[in-house]
Amino acid sequence: MADEDKDQKTEEPTGKRLADARQKGQVVTSREVATAVLMFAAMALFWLQGSNLWLSLQEKMMFLLSGQIQGDLTQPGMIVLLRELLIAMLVDLAPFFGVFVVMAVLSALIQHGWLFTFEPIQPKLSKLNPIQGVKRLFSMRSVVEAIKSVFKIIIVGIAVYLGVKNNTEQIMGLADTTIAEMLSTLVSDSFAVMWRVTVAFILMAIFDFIYQKYEHIKGMRMTKQEVKDEMKQMEGDPLLKGRIRQIQRELAQSRMMQEVPKADVVITNPTHYAIALRYTPGEMSAPMLIAKGKGHIALRIREIAEENNIPRVENPPLARTLYRDVEVEQAIPPQLFKAVAEVLAYVYNLRGRSEQMAQRVLHRNAVHRETA
Repeated sequence: MADEDKDQKTEEPTGKRLADARQKGQVVTSREVATAVLMFAAMALFWLQGSNLWLSLQEKMMFLLSGQIQGDLTQPGMIVLLRELLIAMLVDLAPFFGVFVVMAVLSALIQHGWLFTFEPIQPKLSKLNPIQGVKRLFSMRSVVEAIKSVFKIIIVGIAVYLGVKNNTEQIMGLADTTIAEMLSTLVSDSFAVMWRVTVAFILMAIFDFIYQKYEHIKGMRMTKQEVKDEMKQMEGDPLLKGRIRQIQRELAQSRMMQEVPKADVVITNPTHYAIALRYTPGEMSAPMLIAKGKGHIALRIREIAEENNIPRVENPPLARTLYRDVEVEQAIPPQLFKAVAEVLAYVYNLRGRSEQMAQRVLHRNAVHRETA
C-alpha cells in the first residue's frame, strides 16, 4: 500500500508542503558538508596558526620535562601542576575550538538557513517500530551511506599512498636526521596528505548535497489529490483570504493614488470624502471618476491634490453621491451631469476656460446618450 502511494506521488512539492516539513525539521542536510567544512577550517587554521600553537605547546612540555619545576613534587603537587598545564594548553586550543563551533553552525546555515525546532528529537512510537527499522537498514539511503563510507576509506588510502610514494627517498633518509628534523618532515608530509584528503572530501560533499537535495524533494512529492486538497485548504483559510483581500486593496489604492495627479478637480465633503474627477473634451464622452475615498484615504487624496495644484471644490451632497453611486474608473452617470458641469465650469474659469464650453460639451454628451 505504501509503495502504491509512493508511485502516485508524481507532483512536485508545493511551497506550503516544504514549509511545513521545515517546521518539523525535515530539511536538506548532508553530513559530508559539515565534515568538509570542519576539515577545511582545521587545515586553514593549522596552516595559519599551527606553528605558533606548536611552539606554545612545546614550551610547556619542555618546562615540564626540563627539571626546572619549583615546589612540591609529591603526588598532590604533581596533580596541581598537571592541572595548571592542562588549563594552559586548553587556553591555547580555545580559539581553535571556537572556530570549529562557528564553522559547524555555518555549515548548517549554508545548507538550510537558520532553523530551531525540537520536533526531530521528540519521542515517537513510530521510531520504535522494528519493521520500519529493518526497512531503513536495507533502504537505498543505507546503501548510499555504505558506498560513501567505502569511498572515504579509498580516498584516505590513495592520499596516504601518493604521499608515501612521492616522498619515499625523503622518508628513507629520516634515519640520518635529528628528531626535530624528523618531526618537521613528518608534519609537513602529513599536512600535504591531509590537504589532498580535504579537497577530495569537499568535492564529495558537493555531490552528496546535490544527492540529498534530490532525495529530499523526491520524499516531499505529493499526489494529485494532495495538491488539490492543499489548494482547497488554502482557499478556505480565513486568515489567508483576508490577507489576499488586504493586498488587493493596497494594490488598488496604490494605483488609484497614482491617478490623482491627472485629475482636473477634487470634490470634497469637505473632510470626510474626496472625489477626484478627470475630463478631457474630445477624448472622453463624460467626466470620469479616477479616485475616491473617505477618512484617511480622502485625506491622502487632498494632500496629493494640493501637491499637484489641483483645484478643490467643497460640495458635500455631490461628494457623497459620487462616492456612493460611482466606482473608480467609471464615467459620471447622466443624472449627475448638471452638478458636475457646474463644478467643472468653476474650475475652467479658474484655468481660463469658459463656462459655456463646459456646459456645451456636457449638454451635447447628455443629448447624445439620450438619443442613443
